[in-house]
Amino acid sequence: MSHDNPEIGELLDLLGNNTRRRILESLTNEPKYFIQLSKEIGVSQQAVLKHLFLLENFGLIESFKAKSNLAAPDRKYFQLNRSVYLSIGITGNSMEIKMENIKGPNKIRSKNNMAIESKEGSIKKDKEITDILKNTKHKLELLAKRMQELEDEKIHLLKEKQQILEITHQVIRESLEEDLARRILYSNLISREITDIEELSEILNTREKEIKIIVKSLEDRFSVDLI
Repeated sequence: MSHDNPEIGELLDLLGNNTRRRILESLTNEPKYFIQLSKEIGVSQQAVLKHLFLLENFGLIESFKAKSNLAAPDRKYFQLNRSVYLSIGITGNSMEIKMENIKGPNKIRSKNNMAIESKEGSIKKDKEITDILKNTKHKLELLAKRMQELEDEKIHLLKEKQQILEITHQVIRESLEEDLARRILYSNLISREITDIEELSEILNTREKEIKIIVKSLEDRFSVDLI
């Protein structure tokens, strides 16, 4: 659930802005300095700097300085700094938002100064690059296919979850008139982490005494363990 991780709300707010999404998309290719980003996405330099500050403050990007190819001071480059996977499922009877941090290899920064190579070395390098490009494209196609299969399976499971909850929610609505009692059962169905009355009280924003009385009543009536 989204309330379990406060960073989810911050990330959704950041990604809700189209300019910030375009900045992140641009940085997936290579590090860039803010003037490059401004020209690429057609937004003023001042606006780009503001968005970069917010993204860096959250930790999605980081900055570093590197020498310029021109006779100019070192430039401040920005690159992606954090890998996360955000999944959102909103069905007729449930909403689930999860964010997972993805640990990956250390980042490789581009070098601005490249040594001049001989013609033979250059040809060899071109051949190596061609092999890398072909191999990468092939692997990415296989990964994309597998990821799509997993997404299709997840969607199928979400549909099945919706069907199950739809029936159960209807039974709860028809069986219980008290709103708090229904909310307690709804929370119990979808949560695997509620461990005590205090935690349930925080989630439902209701006094522990009220929660305790209704939980006891529900457990006695339906012979189930809610906490």
